[in-house]
Amino acid sequence: MIGLTFIGSGSKGNSALLELGESCFLLDVGFACRRITDFLAERNIDGSDLNGVFITHEHDDHVKGLRVLLNKYPQLPVYATNGTISGIKCKGVEIKNPIAINPGKNISVNGCDCVAFNVPHDANQPVGFRFSHNGDVMSVATDLGRVTPEVLEHSKGSDILCLESNYDSEMLRFCSYPSWLKDRIKGPNGHLPNEGVRGVLSKMDKPPAGLVLMHLSQESNTPDLARRSLVPFLENSKSDFRNTKIVVASQDFASERILINQNP
Repeated sequence: MIGLTFIGSGSKGNSALLELGESCFLLDVGFACRRITDFLAERNIDGSDLNGVFITHEHDDHVKGLRVLLNKYPQLPVYATNGTISGIKCKGVEIKNPIAINPGKNISVNGCDCVAFNVPHDANQPVGFRFSHNGDVMSVATDLGRVTPEVLEHSKGSDILCLESNYDSEMLRFCSYPSWLKDRIKGPNGHLPNEGVRGVLSKMDKPPAGLVLMHLSQESNTPDLARRSLVPFLENSKSDFRNTKIVVASQDFASERILINQNP
């Protein structure tokens, strides 16, 4: 069984609850600890019940609540690359139980297989994650300036696929961001535009049961535009994506829960 609920996702903060078999993990801690623990409490989960935290990279919108969370639960394992762990420590965050992961190498965590894979972003050593449990697969790729063969390879075969759909190109062009920020966002190590999601879906070997569009910009995107950008692909796809559940993660409130239990 694998499950996913985004506590929130966007330019100002990102965090999700991962359910992998009998274990619960956080993916990123980009909100105040109080918001995260309140969300967990609503689902009858205490912070001490968490089995660990996976961190994609050290930018503030992915780690801003980590310091307080680790103050409350200091022995919580933090799974991240060496570069990300170093970047977090440079922010003055103490990690008492860091577990360094190497991109491309599988690790077993509480009966779940996890592989980190490189993504092109302007951070120390950013990664996406692919989780497998009893044949069910979930992949997450956020904060990436372009789709690489490595991203495609780890997205294939996913039952739940979470992809960044950060900006609409026309909205970015005319939004209030300064020129240097627009150049960074659309650069090869920046963020993925809405149309980039189609490039990944077109290479999938099977349609995922759930597709989550995440990390939408509040200045240069809307949920409606992100969804509409998929229409040309979905209408012309040779694969059957009609049964794929599409969820757009919000900055301000939790998403619906996506659960896959093909092999109980």
